[in-house]
Amino acid sequence: MRLLTILALAPAATNALLKPTRRAPVPKLRVPAEAGGAVASKSSVTSSTLNLAKNIVGAGVLSLPAGIAACSASKKAAVPACGLIAGLGLVSAYCFALVGRACAATGTTTYRGAWESAVDKDSGALITGITTFKTLVGCIAYCIIIGDTAGSLLSGAAVPELLKRRDVFLSLFGAAVLFPLSMLRDLKSLAPASIIGLGGMLYTAGVTVLRALDGTYQKGGRLAAALVKEGKALPKFGGAFSPGGSLLFVSMLATSYLAHYNAAAYYDELENPTLPRYNRVVYGGFAMAVGFFVSIAAAGHRTFGAASQGLILNSFAGADKLANAARALVGVAVACTYPLLFKGVREGYFDIAKVSPANQEKQRTPATVAMVALTVLAGIKITDLGFVVAFGGAILGSAIIYVIPSQIALSACKKGKLALGGAEKLACRSINVMGYVLAVLGGTASVLSRMGKI
Repeated sequence: MRLLTILALAPAATNALLKPTRRAPVPKLRVPAEAGGAVASKSSVTSSTLNLAKNIVGAGVLSLPAGIAACSASKKAAVPACGLIAGLGLVSAYCFALVGRACAATGTTTYRGAWESAVDKDSGALITGITTFKTLVGCIAYCIIIGDTAGSLLSGAAVPELLKRRDVFLSLFGAAVLFPLSMLRDLKSLAPASIIGLGGMLYTAGVTVLRALDGTYQKGGRLAAALVKEGKALPKFGGAFSPGGSLLFVSMLATSYLAHYNAAAYYDELENPTLPRYNRVVYGGFAMAVGFFVSIAAAGHRTFGAASQGLILNSFAGADKLANAARALVGVAVACTYPLLFKGVREGYFDIAKVSPANQEKQRTPATVAMVALTVLAGIKITDLGFVVAFGGAILGSAIIYVIPSQIALSACKKGKLALGGAEKLACRSINVMGYVLAVLGGTASVLSRMGKI
């Protein structure tokens, strides 16, 4: 509860830190017209806050218990881990707020636009490349979750044995579900599924907390007996602290908080887009996300300890009906969210390859086929979500969350487009360096973990 209180108070503390050295009118962005001259719709503070929380809370949260276990299997490890979750959440929220401030100051409406206006116009394609590859990693992670979920749910189902094979199911699912969804031009039809997805994550968090408290997975519990019968690992606790594992955990957190490439859109589409209102959205949304992360990470680790798998739902017994319902809900949510990420992959490819609008229409189908096939194949070959989340988060997440926003702010300040106080300049420089360090150390740790060295 104290962690949530700190996050709830963050806007006031940060607004004091962000106070400009000179008085200036509160900047607002010009509302761009959509195709056909229609004005873009606006979102209230409440709606934007909920959308941001949903944007942040994705598949990565399900790997956090394994991240804590990589640090230590001691039950006490969850306490400092939750402190780290809250701390990085606050820093990530601050960086998210920086992007919106920079967009307001430069009159831009995109993540790439803010970079080109503040830093360098010639390197905008690099920013697109980074965000595109990161969304590609997200699509692969979703395919892994779909494969894991299907494997758990179909293992005891009355279906042909061939369909229970991971490669067969994912190939069929990719062709019959993911490809058609990715070809949709209007993704608004997926809104009901997104609501179900958020409800599914709430349900999953509730089940995880319940199992941490009801003792059914403890020695002698009925579900602990089910684990033995199914040949799954029993909860295991104890062990020394692992520095390498802590780096792995940090890189997982980097991916878990990733939403910064949408920061400009949240400012642009906000009703009466002033910085105080935008900060309420940012810190409110991140506070809700921290609540999700803390509950799932701490409860999952408390239940399974060293037996926490890269996707925590895989640690639960197949006989656990509540957990099975969570698997199904998360699987459906992931399948329906996949095309939202995939759209960024495809559009990023067209942007980097400089494909003209006319040729984009011609290449749309073959490009979609190739990219869906790539992510499905990766989902078949890679079965450890923790590695995908850790490595992708360390290299790309650190850049998108920490390095790029802080560099945008510092460069905009240097060009006289954004007012930063002395303390804030120091904070941005420190975050910038921290981002590079986390990228190098976290990436190294994830590879060493994959090799069994840590």
